[in-house]
Amino acid sequence: MKFLFIYRGGEVPNDRLDQNVDELWRWLDNLTEKGYEKVRFAGSGSKIISQDSIKDYSGDIFGISIIEADSLEEAKSLTDSWPELQYGGKIEILEAIGD
Repeated sequence: MKFLFIYRGGEVPNDRLDQNVDELWRWLDNLTEKGYEKVRFAGSGSKIISQDSIKDYSGDIFGISIIEADSLEEAKSLTDSWPELQYGGKIEILEAIGD
């Protein structure tokens, strides 16, 4: 089954920013190494397209992953060690239709 993980950041204290970034990359790389993460998108460089304009994205989504897991429960369990949780970060999980 395929799932979309939408990452929304929390409020990381300034003195923890570098450590948090390192932990986030390790967490994501671990998902890839174990075969869960299939595609990763970063929020930087993103655009918002409307009928009238194209603007730089400035929202609170800082990344998205496409995850492959056997069930929603397994996908949810992958988020237990996400470093951003301790700072109020959130992950939204959407299940692929017809997967």
